[in-house]
Amino acid sequence: MPPYTHAGGIVYRTQADQIYYLVVQAKPNPEHWVIPKGHIEPGETPEAAARREIREEAGVVAEIVAPLGDLNFTHQGETILTRVFLLKFLQDAEPLEQRACRWEPFAAAEALLTFADTRALLEEAHRLLQRQQTAAQVQ
Repeated sequence: MPPYTHAGGIVYRTQADQIYYLVVQAKPNPEHWVIPKGHIEPGETPEAAARREIREEAGVVAEIVAPLGDLNFTHQGETILTRVFLLKFLQDAEPLEQRACRWEPFAAAEALLTFADTRALLEEAHRLLQRQQTAAQVQ
């Protein structure tokens, strides 16, 4: 497998026992809703790149909870291999980019996301978080 070129994440936060997910408008096509992601800089780990991209694109500081999977596609003749993480919201920060961002419950976030492979990773994230909630309630 070639090295990762990009990293990003599915960011969640919980309010009143409801899980919300962060979605952002795509830069090249504002009709598309995506997860925050971008290039891994030289010497940067995928984890650090994911946290940085989320901060830059959405103005959100988050911590990595777990790796979720990969997105692999071609864009303008370039092969993009993106490592995607599940991240927990910590706090708001000043975004460096001017993109529309939304926090949505699972069904609304899933409906907004443009690409099927991203929706599949959101589904995996949601299953993981639901299992964690169930385990916490049992204890």
